[in-house]
Amino acid sequence: MKYIYPIIGAAGLLLLLIPAIMRFAGSMDPVQMKNLMFIGTLLWFAGAIPWLGKRTPEES
Repeated sequence: MKYIYPIIGAAGLLLLLIPAIMRFAGSMDPVQMKNLMFIGTLLWFAGAIPWLGKRTPEES
């Protein structure tokens, strides 16, 4: 369970990066790129907020 949030965040970042590169290369439609990037944004926020928002014992 400890590693699930970084994996979700990394998957979201990949869904932001790969469709942009594929669109630039001309192998993806703009609508499909936008849909995948929207899903990637949701995944990034779903994984990064709990993962990066954790407090260490020194902070509390």
